[in-house]
Amino acid sequence: MKNRVILIAYLAMFFGLVSFYDLYSENVYLVALAAALILVGGLIAWLVSIRGASR
Repeated sequence: MKNRVILIAYLAMFFGLVSFYDLYSENVYLVALAAALILVGGLIAWLVSIRGASR
């Protein structure tokens, strides 16, 4: 159940960033920040889900 919550939270973040891309597409720094959030958020979600499975 915990992995499903992690997946839903990550997908919500991903969908939110992608769907509002038009609002920040003109600013290079905001695009880089959005890409970093997707990358770091995915890595954190992956680490939390693996750590929970090993216990």
